[in-house]
Amino acid sequence: MDKKELGRLIKEARLAKKMTQSEVVGSFITRNMLSQIESGSAIPSIKTLQYLSERLDISIHMLSQDEQAEKTSVDEAGGNYTQFKLMREAKDNYSAGNYTAAIDSILPFLNDDSVYADELYAIYSMCCLAASKKRDESKEQALHYATEAMLYADRGFFASHERKTEALFLVEKLSK
Repeated sequence: MDKKELGRLIKEARLAKKMTQSEVVGSFITRNMLSQIESGSAIPSIKTLQYLSERLDISIHMLSQDEQAEKTSVDEAGGNYTQFKLMREAKDNYSAGNYTAAIDSILPFLNDDSVYADELYAIYSMCCLAASKKRDESKEQALHYATEAMLYADRGFFASHERKTEALFLVEKLSK
């Protein structure tokens, strides 16, 4: 596993636990070091990996390339591996500008009461807003995406008033 992927997994685990970087580091490492690890610009020592796995309640095996170990760790933590993997793929699609691919994959899981619901709502609303702005689709489809972004932007722990407001303005603009 490369350092960017490792950093992303650590960050996702931290966000899933709804912890800030400062809450995770305690007095063991600095917040700046955790930030560098999460961004993929630093590689943690084995001792640091052990510390982070304990603080984030994840198996150290989850931080390896072994997909079966990752699946077992996610399942043991009360998560759903399919949704966990979907969330990671949706983030990759968002980063690559493949908004509709991310939207289509997330849509079946939006009303599910999973441990990842908050993250899925946030990713979905971000993708819908971006797809609406990109306007590769018809005006009606862009309006639909803006409306979806508006509806889901204020759900869950990662709710964003700013994203909802931006979506609302886009809905008004596209409705004219």
